[in-house]
Amino acid sequence: MTRFGNDETDIRLVRPDDRDYLAFVARIREQYPSRGGPRQAGEFIGGLVEQAVVSLLGDHVTLQEERILTWEQRLRNGRNGRLYRELDGVWKIDHESLCIFEVKFTLPDLIARGNGIKQLNIAQRLLLSSGSLQYVLKRLVYVTSEPIPVLNDPEGDYPQGLPSLEIGDAFEELGVIWLTPEAVSQRAEQLGLSLPESWTDEETRSGEIYDPEREEWRQYSDAADIKPEEQESPLARALRMAQEKK
Repeated sequence: MTRFGNDETDIRLVRPDDRDYLAFVARIREQYPSRGGPRQAGEFIGGLVEQAVVSLLGDHVTLQEERILTWEQRLRNGRNGRLYRELDGVWKIDHESLCIFEVKFTLPDLIARGNGIKQLNIAQRLLLSSGSLQYVLKRLVYVTSEPIPVLNDPEGDYPQGLPSLEIGDAFEELGVIWLTPEAVSQRAEQLGLSLPESWTDEETRSGEIYDPEREEWRQYSDAADIKPEEQESPLARALRMAQEKK
């Protein structure tokens, strides 16, 4: 897992079609060709759900195209490398404020534990470290029939759990947006996305699906969590290993 210290520089947001980002993804694809093979059905369905959810968010706020978080960081080999982390949605409230969204289609016990909060915290810290922003609001977006308490801790910061918010709320630093499966299904149909029958059932999301277009769903495999030394080219890795044996 990528470890974050205080040495990140040139922190900014870029578009998914950024040339350097596409080159980074291409290197990852070469190093991990198995990512084009079978994968969990839940991961595939989650990709479809996320597309529908992001479209619903866009009905209420203007999501900017620049949603790939990138920064320079010193790697374990001593060199500086550029890393990337994809955000599900970024809403520019004003010149000094952003709101970032993390979409999760997951199980109730994971929702209760605030699944996705870690990704939001990392992105918030990096964005604030850029020096160009004063406020970065965080939104967990969950798809479920009924809201449940999230991070409910009587002795913690949120004794009643995280607050439930409207999509366009521009004041609370952290909260949860709830979307129903019915709303997601309707939007998926409007977008021409084919969700499996009973897609909300856990059984439907079990097993594997062979997807030759898996790379198009790369945002659901966080490339930034790959170990820094694994981002080296094969030649650079061979040279480093040879030096370590001396």
